[in-house]
Amino acid sequence: MTGPKIILIFLGLLLGSNGIVNGQHQDKADSLKLLLAENDTLSSLSKMSILAQIAAYSSSPDEVLLYANKLHEMASSHKNTGYIIEGLQSRGVAYRLMGNLKKALESLFSSASLAIENGEHKRLTTTYLEIANTYVANHDLKNALLYNKKAVNIIRQYGDKEQLAINLLNTGYSYYTLNELDSALLLYNEAAPIFDTIGLEIGKAYTVGNKALVNWKQGQYDRAEKGLLRAIDMLGPLGDQFGIADYRNKLGRIYAEQGNTDEAIRHTLKALTISRDLDMKEQVRDACLLLSELYSTKQDYAKAFDYQSRYVVYKDSTENSETTKQLANLRTEFEVSVKEKEIALLEKRQLQNRVYIIAVVFLLLLAVLILLYFRQRFLNARLIVEKQHQQHDEKIRNLLNAQETKALQAMVHGQEHERKRLSHELHNHFGSLLATIKVNMNAIDEKAISNYHTLNVLVDQACADMRNLSHSLNMGISDNFGLVPALRELTEHLKQANQLEVEFAASMCQQQLDAQNEITIYRIIQELVSNVLKHAEATKLSILLTCFDEENLINIIVQDNGKGFNVEDVERTKSGMGLKSLKEMITNLNAEIRFDSNPASGTTVNIDLPVISTTLN
Repeated sequence: MTGPKIILIFLGLLLGSNGIVNGQHQDKADSLKLLLAENDTLSSLSKMSILAQIAAYSSSPDEVLLYANKLHEMASSHKNTGYIIEGLQSRGVAYRLMGNLKKALESLFSSASLAIENGEHKRLTTTYLEIANTYVANHDLKNALLYNKKAVNIIRQYGDKEQLAINLLNTGYSYYTLNELDSALLLYNEAAPIFDTIGLEIGKAYTVGNKALVNWKQGQYDRAEKGLLRAIDMLGPLGDQFGIADYRNKLGRIYAEQGNTDEAIRHTLKALTISRDLDMKEQVRDACLLLSELYSTKQDYAKAFDYQSRYVVYKDSTENSETTKQLANLRTEFEVSVKEKEIALLEKRQLQNRVYIIAVVFLLLLAVLILLYFRQRFLNARLIVEKQHQQHDEKIRNLLNAQETKALQAMVHGQEHERKRLSHELHNHFGSLLATIKVNMNAIDEKAISNYHTLNVLVDQACADMRNLSHSLNMGISDNFGLVPALRELTEHLKQANQLEVEFAASMCQQQLDAQNEITIYRIIQELVSNVLKHAEATKLSILLTCFDEENLINIIVQDNGKGFNVEDVERTKSGMGLKSLKEMITNLNAEIRFDSNPASGTTVNIDLPVISTTLN
């Protein structure tokens, strides 16, 4: 069943990739390698994080293997289970890309065993899917199905409903191809109510159609016919011509098996028309083969031979003796059925005036060339119009983005101004007021007030709190201070005030950043550090700042060794005000933010932030 298989694979892609590779990006891999080489003071945790990212971003299988081995070696020496599992996963992917499937499976099985031992469910799911991909590369569908089922079992516990339903549908199709019909039907029945709940119409349609195919294989022709017709009606409004073509082909087969040749021809011709329009070669091949058989049954050998010839054009390159024999028999039947008069006419036409034939061929070629010329001109004109529309739309988007950026910068500037105003107000007014109270208290006889000592201590504490609050509000980037010095001051303050081991490394742009960009970056890092202090219970904190000049991009990595949190729970529930404000700021800046957190290795927040230098402004 070629069409539904294609659509099911497409549905699976709607969930996003579950592989360990985040996407090839050699520029980022090269920048991270440079950062790793230039910073000898990085902690082992930071180095392992960078090694994992290089293995993920690199487009070279040899380089993926090199950094996967380095990650595995370092993680093993520091007994970091999470990064050991990821190192083994990356090594397995590298070997599969190199074509060494045996070594790929050895690494992936080791990764899976370690993930099971340490309860790493998310990483175990990824490993199972990579094992299934390796078996698919070896055309071993049974073993691929086995590990897809293992992944589905984990999704049942930790995934969402849409993931589960689509994977059930895909796994059921694998059972169907292996002719394990009861297992396929069981998974289809489980997927159906989930699709009804989430309202995914295309999933409903394919569940109905695929269940009908199982009924067909079981000999239940009436149920199969009704189910396929219903699936076709459901796919029509969705515009899914792929599935409609395949289901009509299968209807043709069902009617042919029941001896209803005319109805079989009608559905198969519709399938052929759709498949030809969409250039679905496998569907065209199947339809032509079925039509050849149907017209042969009707003893219409001319059409049977015509469709058999089309089938040969579209079939796979590998010939088999049975197909060759069938073609020879059909051709013989066709030649016997041709009348002697038609043969004589054919021979007479071959003796016609060659000059006339050459003239006709020349005119046809000339007409084709003229048609192609005007067709190309029409296509060029349409491309020019489309390009002009795209340029116009791009200008409008650029104007809107510029306006949003100005509004965001104004907001950040206003927040910074308000912080400074409150800081000065607290220091100058309330600080002076408390100092006056302190002076007046010193003038009072201690014996005159019974709780004089307590009041004196409270006033001293209020003065200290007022100074600290004022300093905290005003702490940040001054007009002539700069981002990196401000962050260094922040890390020093954290070391002294919180007894926290803090590491800071920065690889900045060649051109100076705009002041508003520096303030925005500082506030983002300040908010992330605040979350670590409030919730992580960490003893180590790492702040990495990397600039990519060619992309006008700043990469921020804040990493701790704290207790971590469940990223999926945070995404599903309402976040705290700090995280909510940070996400809104990131979204408005057209930036990307990613979280990776678990109890074994703590939390890593990775942000890619577009910036503009002062010279570009």
